[in-house]
Amino acid sequence: MRVVTRYLLREFSKMAAAAVAGFLALFVVIDFFERADEFLKYKASAGEVFRYYLYSAPNIFILTSPVAVLLAVLITVSLRARANEFTALFSGGIGIGRACAPILAGCAVISALSLLGSEILAPRANRKAREIAQFAVRPGKVDAEFSLNRYWIRGSNGILSAQVVHPEKRELSGFQYLEVDGDFRLVRRIDARSATFREDGKWLLRGGTERRFSGSLETARFTEKEFSFPETLLAFLEGETPPEEMTYAQLSGYVRDSVARGYDVRRYEVDLHAKLSYPLLNVVISLLAIPFALRSPRSGGVWKSIGSGMFIGFVCWILLSTSLSLGRKGMLPPLLAAWFPDLLIASAGISLFRYARR
Repeated sequence: MRVVTRYLLREFSKMAAAAVAGFLALFVVIDFFERADEFLKYKASAGEVFRYYLYSAPNIFILTSPVAVLLAVLITVSLRARANEFTALFSGGIGIGRACAPILAGCAVISALSLLGSEILAPRANRKAREIAQFAVRPGKVDAEFSLNRYWIRGSNGILSAQVVHPEKRELSGFQYLEVDGDFRLVRRIDARSATFREDGKWLLRGGTERRFSGSLETARFTEKEFSFPETLLAFLEGETPPEEMTYAQLSGYVRDSVARGYDVRRYEVDLHAKLSYPLLNVVISLLAIPFALRSPRSGGVWKSIGSGMFIGFVCWILLSTSLSLGRKGMLPPLLAAWFPDLLIASAGISLFRYARR
């Protein structure tokens, strides 16, 4: 059985490597043509474009690995089944679980690589890719920096800060503005529970306090008040640190701190749980692919496996996107939103496994 194990693992590894490389190249080509006008507009050099996609590679691998694994499993199992290799194993008294264990082990390795990549490589690489896009491809933009679980902008007259950024609402939670003079002495401080950027360029602040430090301290509380600042919300939106630039520990700390302060960070909670559930899809989706490929090994060949892989991958992607979207909108608990697709796909796969030999 050791010979069979090494054989199946080798065949799956070759197919998985080809699928991962193929999806990586396809993703880069499509993204390049979508961004070509932007690259030309800002006269990005070939070296900058190359470095941008080089740093984007870990995140692309993480995003596309479940579909690549699905396709690799379908093709590997279909080819082995068409050659009656699984029939020979089953005739020798080897069960379907034991026969497919090497392939499942290979999927587990890719899942582990995806998880390690999301924690070790992707956060720093994604940050580098965004820096290239901001400062080389689109120079001259001022964006927020994430530090100490808050977003910060150094403006012309002061410093703006926010705890949570809500792009869809054009709103900031935990807003703070520190106005300084030419000697960098604090002259005014504004704190507000929330701040909304309006179409006329003004900020509508709610539940806050304005303090002036001109000789004596002057304090004024307000329920709702308009302010004008040189900086716009666009700097916060484009400078928002996405979850893929944070490790699990960093994102977990940010979520705990924001929840403790009473702010709504459900979308970050969903992304936090997805940091574990998404890499596991590489194993879960193989539970669906293996019995599916075994049920009809002789009809359609490799091209049918590729077509089936694309269809199953599309359905799983829609399921995942819908579940995460419902979680971010508060229609599903964050934990359920992140893990529901894994549970549903695993349940379907286990059911197919039970009937694969019947």
